Order: sequence, then structure tokens, then C-alpha cells
Amino acid sequence: MAKETALIDILKNKDEFRLKIDANTRKINKAKKVLNREFSLYHIEELTFEDDSPRKEALENVLGSLRIEGVNIVYLLLGDSRGVSFYFGIVKDKNYNKDLELDVDDIGRVILKSSFEGNFRGSNVTELVGEKESIREKINNMNSFARIDGVPSVNEDNENFQGVDRLVDIMLGDEFGLMILADPLSLNEIQEIENSLYTIYNKLSPLTKKSVQETKGETKTEGTSIGKTNSETTGENTSKSKAEQTGTSRGLSTGNTKNSSNKSSSESVNEGSSKNTTVTMGDGTSTSTTIGTSFNETKSTATNGGITESREFADKAVNEWIEYIDEVLSKRVEYGRNKGIFHAGIYLLANNRGTLLKLGNTVSALFSGINDNKAPLKLTYIDNKSEIEAVKNFQLPVTQLELTNNEKEARLLFSKSGNKLSSWLSTNELSVIAGLPQKEVVGLSLKEEVEFGLNIKNQNITKENILCLGHLVRSGSKLELEVYLDKAQLNKHTFITGVTGTGKTTTCHKILDAANMPFMVIEPAKTEYRVLTQLHNDMVIFTLGNDTVAPFRLNPFEFFPHENITSRVDMIKANIEAAFDMEAAIPQIIEATLYECYEAYGWDIATSSNHVIDDPFADGVYAFPTLGDLVAKVPEVVDKQGFDDRLKNDYIGSIKARLQSLLVGSKGLMINTPRSINFKDLVEKKVVLELEEIKNGSEKSLIMGFVLINLNEAIKSQYEEYKNKGKEFKHITLIEEAHRLLSKYVPGDNPNKKLGVETFADMLAEVRKYGESLVIVDQIPNKLTPEVLKNTNTKIVHKLFAQDDKEAIGNTMALNDEQKEFLSNLEVGRAIVSSQDFAKPLQVQVEELVNISTTLSKIIDKKDIRILCLQYYQQNYKKGVI
Repeated sequence: MAKETALIDILKNKDEFRLKIDANTRKINKAKKVLNREFSLYHIEELTFEDDSPRKEALENVLGSLRIEGVNIVYLLLGDSRGVSFYFGIVKDKNYNKDLELDVDDIGRVILKSSFEGNFRGSNVTELVGEKESIREKINNMNSFARIDGVPSVNEDNENFQGVDRLVDIMLGDEFGLMILADPLSLNEIQEIENSLYTIYNKLSPLTKKSVQETKGETKTEGTSIGKTNSETTGENTSKSKAEQTGTSRGLSTGNTKNSSNKSSSESVNEGSSKNTTVTMGDGTSTSTTIGTSFNETKSTATNGGITESREFADKAVNEWIEYIDEVLSKRVEYGRNKGIFHAGIYLLANNRGTLLKLGNTVSALFSGINDNKAPLKLTYIDNKSEIEAVKNFQLPVTQLELTNNEKEARLLFSKSGNKLSSWLSTNELSVIAGLPQKEVVGLSLKEEVEFGLNIKNQNITKENILCLGHLVRSGSKLELEVYLDKAQLNKHTFITGVTGTGKTTTCHKILDAANMPFMVIEPAKTEYRVLTQLHNDMVIFTLGNDTVAPFRLNPFEFFPHENITSRVDMIKANIEAAFDMEAAIPQIIEATLYECYEAYGWDIATSSNHVIDDPFADGVYAFPTLGDLVAKVPEVVDKQGFDDRLKNDYIGSIKARLQSLLVGSKGLMINTPRSINFKDLVEKKVVLELEEIKNGSEKSLIMGFVLINLNEAIKSQYEEYKNKGKEFKHITLIEEAHRLLSKYVPGDNPNKKLGVETFADMLAEVRKYGESLVIVDQIPNKLTPEVLKNTNTKIVHKLFAQDDKEAIGNTMALNDEQKEFLSNLEVGRAIVSSQDFAKPLQVQVEELVNISTTLSKIIDKKDIRILCLQYYQQNYKKGVI
């Protein structure tokens, strides 16, 4: 009992006991220096989370995966005027004398980094190599050190108020450090703690109550006894004798007894009388008569009485410790047996005592809860050089404690065990203080995790049809799994979108280069495809509207031998309607004028044959009307329509106003020409058409339409030729800023525009059967006619901001609301890709072409472009274009 009482005395004087412990902790072993190769440090640059905030349970998983004998876990938070930096690391325990199962670097890469990225999918975790020395230097330059003793409390109801983000916000701008070192306990050590708690419990249990008993008793006895006897005898004989005896007896007895609560009394009275007469005769005859009387009376009284008083005294201090072991310590050990328990040391670093005090009080306030805790957080300043040196080397200080068994047991109840200057904490408590911010802080960005698909449905793509687009992204992290498209599916068309600077052009470069097919790029506003000349020496670039670089010639009225005039006129009219706002009968006037122009050149509209020239399609023959002929013919045709003078002048003026500017300058040289460049030859090459110099939007749309008309017919012609040769024709047309030609009809637009757009949409939808693959590119999906989004098999979406754009494209890709919103958070170069070969839309990191960047277009000399263009014209001079 003396031992148990001694333990109680220690626990009741815990402050005095702590002072003794603190005095003993001054005896700290000298720390060994840790080499750079003996620790591995990782910088958490970006954190991805699910739902509302990063989960503490996920961090517990990371800590639990690092229960490796011989290594310490390092949690380091360093702050300065620019913000904070979060680090996790592994360091060799210099007190561990055995060899590690893995090198420290391997543990960091294989376990720490993988576990962190697996539990916080998409987070950006970077290994520090050369920067490790600068981190150590920053720690060594700190002037003030402190230690937080005790156990942090988990506030289950208000976890949001225990986030490290609050600590960062409070300390923002200060230069400080928070370091937590954790050494995992083995299962045997955890079992020892549990057994020790059982032993302490058994010691304390008999001392929880004390009983005192007092007894008082009284006994009283009374007795009475009375007895009386009478006897008479008569006899007759030869001798006669007579005897008579009389006797009386009386007795009284009284008793009284008291004992405890019993009381008894007794009384006895006995009375008796006797008479006896005897007569004896000598002659042998005997006569006897006996008379007797007896009386007995007994009276007894006994009384027993007693009073017993019991008093029970409870020892509240002992009861509290018993309850603390039951409700707190045992549950912590039980939790830690499964998830892990660590010897953990919490250290604070700063350049001055004021900052250190601010940091210490903030940590104590944030990570202390309202639950029962016999080991609350306590700030202790450090001036022991051995302890400071240990912290600088990421080691838990080892002390030389001289304690009795009772003191060791008391120390265990304060969550301390062993000879390391630390507290034993479960992963639950450790993850509270070695936590990650629940909100974005200066120095660490947070992004919410959004799930996309991770599997490609069709794995049977032949090797020659593989078009590698990039690498799969899982929750923001790029994986080593390649994502590829099927070249055989390209003719089902592709749509690419995204705001400026997010990677659209890079994606286009990737597709054009990897497809290894002839292509034509129609680029209305930029010159970003010039860089492809570095990969394709035979590529030709034309600068439409700028004859000083690479002139282009296109007569929209020149048609192909397989084509008929009516079809060509319909497409020209549709193009003009799509490009310009046309009121009333203007489209019909233009149509009538076109027919008369063809007739003027000897063409039979019904048969599409020329009765003047034997071979109107031969090189050097000019058998087709020009745009100038159309403009000159308009007044004559209007006169024939019977309009009054006002309408006549209005129509003539409107038509000339729209078309007259196309006859002037570089545009006139390009489009008011008797013969076109050979489009059948262009579809066999890699070609880029730059329309940057054409500034007017309507005119740019008109010229794009003329190009597409000729391109469409050239594709049909080549398809038939290839088919006749038993070959397969393949070609890619990439249209940038497609909304200029395929814009969505909105209420208030001219109905003629709607008809024109529909005509082009139908034309593009039909070219698939001729081996043509369309790649339609636009920054604003919502501006495009819905048919474009609906009829494209593959969709590649880079970052979008506008809600209407996200809704327009998201609905055609089966994206949920969360995924649609995520389109605004896509990083540069990343895209959401949807295709019939994908079970779900995938997030892809599109890889740039090797040694190619869109910024290189600025340094590509225009002279080189002109040389390539003129070389082409030299090879095709017989056409009579120039």
C-alpha cells in the first residue's frame, strides 16, 4: 500500500513532479550530426483535396505508412515575409545502430512521396536536392528555440478552428519555423505502454474509496424459578410403619442482554409440592398409597441492542486518474495500436523571443481542445545547447533520466515514456498539429479534386494508327500512361477549344505532326503554324492579303471538271450570305448575276460545258468569270428585275459596297484573278493559309468560305482518283476561329445568314466519306452552330471561363456540373478529352513537340517563307496563276 500511496502523492503534486523532470532533462546526450544523404525533404507546392477541405484522415494514412524502424518523420513549416513553405521529410535516427531496410532517399521517393500523392491525388510534391543545404542554413540561423510539451487535443466538433492555416495567417510576415519530429513506436513498445497502464490502474483502483465503521451494543437478562413437591405413603404389614414427606421449591431467574442491534430478555418461575405416605404390615400383606404434588414456574427475559455506523470516503483525485486511464489513455493506445503511435517532439524556431512567444501561444491555443487532458500543451524555452543541436539535426533529444518506478509510471500518465524528450502521440493527435491547411494560404495553393476517367475503352488500335496526344492526368498529377487517339477515327472530326494561351495551338501542332497526313491549316489571325516548317521541309505557307511574302491566288468562280455550275453558284451564294448581312433580294440578284457571267464566258448552265473553249480546264486557259466581272454585271442584272429607281440604286449600292473593296490592293490581286491555285495539288501537301493581313471580319469570313468551297471539291476529286487506283485518300483540314464561318444563328440575325451557315455545316459533315478529317478550333464554343459540337467525335477542351461556353461544350461531352466548373481550373497544356474510345472524358497533359515552341514563330524569317512559296509557283507555272 505504501507504493500505491507514493504514486498518488506524485500525481497530486504534478507541478512539483514536472519541475523534477525538467531538472533531469537538462542532462541531454550530445547529438550526432546528420549528413545531407541521411535525410530526404519534400516541398508541398500545391495541395489537391476532395469535398470541402483536405481530410485529416488522409494525412493519418501518410503518417501511418512511415512507421519504419530507424527513421524519424520530419514536418517543417518555414515562414518569412513572402509566405510559408510546407515540407515533409524522412531522416535517419542517429540513435538507431542497425542498418535501415531502405536508403533514406528510397524511403522518401517510394513511400513518402507515393503515399502523399496517393492520399492527396493531384498534389504537387517536389523533392529537394540542392535546396536541402539552404533549408538547414535557414534553421541554423534562427536565434530562439522553444519546445511545446504535452498532447494536442482533437476538437471533433470544431476541426475547422484547429487548422494550420490559422497559424499561418497569424504568423504571416514573420520569420519563424515549426518543426515536428516523430519516431514511430514498435508494436512491442505500444504493448508495454498498455501493460503499464493496466498495472497503474490496478494500483490505483483499491485507493478510490476508504470505509470507516463504528459499533455500539447492550445486553440485559432476568430469570425466576419456583418449585414445590408434596408426597404421602401408607403401608400395612407385620410391621407397620408410616412415613410422610412434604417439600416445596421455588426459583426465579431474570436476564437482559444488548449486543449490536439485538435485544433479549428471559424470566423463569418454578414451583412444586410433594406428599408421600407409606404403611407397612408385618404379616406380608402390604397396602401402599402414594400422593404427590409438584409445581414448577420459570420466567426469563433477554434484551440485545446494538448500533453500527459506516462512513465511505471517495478520493476524487484517484478517481479522476482512473477515469482518465479508462476514457482517454486506453482509447489513445487502442487507436494507436492500429494506426500508429509516435514519440513526437514539437519545436518552435524564431529570430527573437517576441516572435517565439507569439508562435508558442498561438500553437497552444489552436491545438488545445476542451476534452479532458492531463498533459496540456506547455511552452518551454530552450537554452540547452545539446537539445538545440539535436533539433538542428532533426533528432529527438535523448535524456538521462534517474527516476523511481513510481515516477516512471507517473510520467507515463503524462504521455511520456522512454528516454527521448518527447510525448507519445497517436497519428490522430499528430495529424492535428502536423497538419495541412484547410484553406489556401500564402505559399501553398489549394485546388479541389475533380474526378475524370482513367481508362481507354478501345485497346486494339493498330500501331500505325496510334496518335499519341499526351499523358493521362489523375487528379492533377501527370502519370506515365500515354493517351492516344485512333487515326482511323479522325475522319469523324475533332473539335478543339480553350481561351488564348492555354495550349490549343500546341494540341493542334501535336495532332498535325503525329497524324503524318497531308493537311491544310486555315489560320485567320495568327502565324503560329510557321514553326512546323522546322519539322516538315515540304510545308508551304501562303499569306493571304500580303503579296510581299507568300502570295495566294483564288478565283472563287473557277470550278472543277466533275462539278456543275449550279452547285458552285449555290455555294458562292451561301458563302456570301454567311459572311455578310444581306437584305431582301440581294442574294438572288447575286445568283442571277453569276449565271449571266458564266454565260458570257461561253458556259452552258444546264450542261456545265463551254461551247467556246474546247478544254476550259487546261493550263493557261482563262475560261472563268472573275469577281470584277460580277461587280460590273450587277447594274445590268438589277435593271432587268424591274425595280423602281430607288430600290434599283439601293441594291446596286449595297452589292458594290460589299464587294468593291475585294477588288483593290492585295485582296484584289488574290481574289480577282482569272485562275486559282491548284487545290488538287494542295491537298497532297502540308499547307498553311494565313489570313492575318485581312483585317475586316466579314471579308475574312468570305475568303475562308471560298477556300473551303474549293478545298471540298478538290477532296472529292482526289478521293475518286485514289479510289480508282485502289488507294485510300486521307487529308486533314484545320480551321481556326471557325465561328467566323460557322456562327450560331441567334434571334435577330438575317435568315439568309442562317441558310448560309447550314449549307457550310452540311458540306463539312459530308466530307468524312471522302477521307477528310476536320479539326475545328475556336475559343468560344457557344458562338458556333450547334451542329459543329454535336457532329464532332473527338472533343479536346482546354481552359474555359465563360459559363455559357462551359455549358455548351460540357453538355456534348456528358460532363457533370462539377466537371464543367473545373474547366476554369485547367492548367496550361492540359485538356479534357472526350472520344468514343474513352469510357469517360479524360484529363490529358498534351505534350509539346520536341524542340518546338509556338513562340519560335517570331524568329522564322519571312524571306524563308517567301522562298518556299515561290518554289511552289515555279513548279506549277503552267497553271497560269502568276
